[in-house]
Amino acid sequence: MKKPSGISRNLKRILVLTIIEGLWSCQEVIHVDLNSALPKLIIDGGVSDQPGPYQVVLSQTVSFELDSIFPPVSGAVVVITDNARNRDTLVEINPGTYQTTRLQGFPGRTYTLTVKSNNAVYTAISTMPSPVAIDTVIVRTRISSRKKMLSVIFFDPKGITNYYRVLEKLTNSKPPFFRIPQPVLGTFMTDGVLDGTKIDLLTYNQPSFYAYDQVLVSLQCIDKNVYDYFLSADQTGNMSTTVSNPLPNVSNGALGYFSAYAVRYKNVVIH
Repeated sequence: MKKPSGISRNLKRILVLTIIEGLWSCQEVIHVDLNSALPKLIIDGGVSDQPGPYQVVLSQTVSFELDSIFPPVSGAVVVITDNARNRDTLVEINPGTYQTTRLQGFPGRTYTLTVKSNNAVYTAISTMPSPVAIDTVIVRTRISSRKKMLSVIFFDPKGITNYYRVLEKLTNSKPPFFRIPQPVLGTFMTDGVLDGTKIDLLTYNQPSFYAYDQVLVSLQCIDKNVYDYFLSADQTGNMSTTVSNPLPNVSNGALGYFSAYAVRYKNVVIH
């Protein structure tokens, strides 16, 4: 069973809801009294070019003073369609977790998520780019802290504006010891002046690793709307993927995001 990479279910607090009219233009910050604000739907899901099933997780915000994991939203109607006339109604396999039954993601297709919950309708649209392969992953040590960091090296296709997100997941450690998984935005970038070149991306916003850890590195190619979402979340200082939603690709005031992405993987052992 596969989940969309990067889904975070350890949501804590929402302090500020920030609405940005333009990423590089003027900004308007709206402070909301969360003790009296109505609950908002949180959408967290995606479709990749890897074999499904894919999942969409629905939850909702709670009052600030409750300080708890956001409760799941059950009983919703969740549908994903694409521009090739494929349609899949997701099945709720656990409270708030909805899973596809037959949908398969393909680069170049545009995917629309529709969620009907509590007499409201929410939509999100994302177009899946073509994948880019990981060439090499190099383990580097930061001199100041001795922290292990990874450099992901890949060749950017020339003449195409690409948006990337890198995630790193600990799959095994030696000796094994318990670590609490933390929600992370991952490392993201656009090619810009690096178009058509060999890119050496030193990752950040990632977990700490130790010698002999086994790590699964994923290079996601995402669309511009999803890139703008992660960039703006990073600029507002939110490490979670869904807390605060300055540039959502979800309609009707919902938080979170929906991403159609192509992804390639590489396993790495930390030395």
